[in-house]
Amino acid sequence: MLKQNIVLPITVALLMCTPAVFAGQKLDIIQIMGQFVQAKHAASQCLKPDQDMVSRFNENFRIVSIRATEEMLKRRPGSTVTQVYVQFEKGTDTVQKQIDEVIRTKGCGDSRIQNLLKLFEVQANLKF
Repeated sequence: MLKQNIVLPITVALLMCTPAVFAGQKLDIIQIMGQFVQAKHAASQCLKPDQDMVSRFNENFRIVSIRATEEMLKRRPGSTVTQVYVQFEKGTDTVQKQIDEVIRTKGCGDSRIQNLLKLFEVQANLKF
């Protein structure tokens, strides 16, 4: 419980930073993918977006996932795509459990979840 109370708020705070905060810094594609994973899971539990928004989000998530996989393959020469997917899945499972716990204990109205729902909408509307 303590870990969740520390990790999730920090993660959400980092996710909600504006691009200006990152001026001079490159936002890592792996971090961006993590943001998509978190927003997608929160939305799946607490939002009923229309099919158009879901389609836009999924297309953007697909693009980010491809780029993140390419980046992980560069960082870990010799790794296979399957190994990268397994690593991503482990991280995804951990984050989803943390989000589920917040929703279970605080509900979808929790400010951290609300921030993730806003992020989902922003990500759905990105133009790559």
